[in-house]
Amino acid sequence: MSDKNTRTLRSESSAVSLSMELTTLEHALRGASLLAELLANHDLPEEETQRMAPHCISAQLALVNARLRHMGRVIRGEEDAETLWAPYNATSPSPRPGDDEDVRLVSKSAPLFARSARKTTVRKPRARRAEKRPEKPPPVDGAQPAP
Repeated sequence: MSDKNTRTLRSESSAVSLSMELTTLEHALRGASLLAELLANHDLPEEETQRMAPHCISAQLALVNARLRHMGRVIRGEEDAETLWAPYNATSPSPRPGDDEDVRLVSKSAPLFARSARKTTVRKPRARRAEKRPEKPPPVDGAQPAP
């Protein structure tokens, strides 16, 4: 896919399909498993392929591991969903007719109309919250201050 097509697709989609992401990782794990099985059974066609197979398996597992950790950060809200976006997992922020009940991870930088309808609360900075606190009354003589 050309860079221009990727940019156009990315601008039209501000959400990531969790189902497509997990399916892609499942396929990568299945590929590593098949390669390991071929290696164990000595069914690889060439000596060079046999020599490279462990490195390929290790690389696939490292990529799946990194992608799963990345997904975890996005789900926990530590990173924006946009950092997980790829052409294979692109989806619309809201379900379209005929879509399954996929979980969509929507980018925080998505247009307001594209975001989910959930209500979000914006907290005031600590300094401003501290200004609004009422002062504590002075302690009454003979009373012990609360811990």
